[in-house]
Amino acid sequence: MSRSRNNALEFSSAGSVIVGNGSAPAGTYGAIQILKDTTLSGMAANNVDPVASLNTTFGAGTILYGEFTAGTVNSTGLAAFHRV
Repeated sequence: MSRSRNNALEFSSAGSVIVGNGSAPAGTYGAIQILKDTTLSGMAANNVDPVASLNTTFGAGTILYGEFTAGTVNSTGLAAFHRV
């Protein structure tokens, strides 16, 4: 079976980090799943343009895909950062 970019997004095998309370995870992530209404700030991504558009509030259930290398979840938010 060929390895497309989508086949390489195996979040379950790489693990996830649940982030809240003003925290910022270290590492590289392929998706951010918003679990509770959350404001993101300090976002950095290698393939999202314009990355500044991610520094906003997202509703619960939103999933952002990209190659994220930095970001902070506000103190009342909750998100799952899925590793790649």
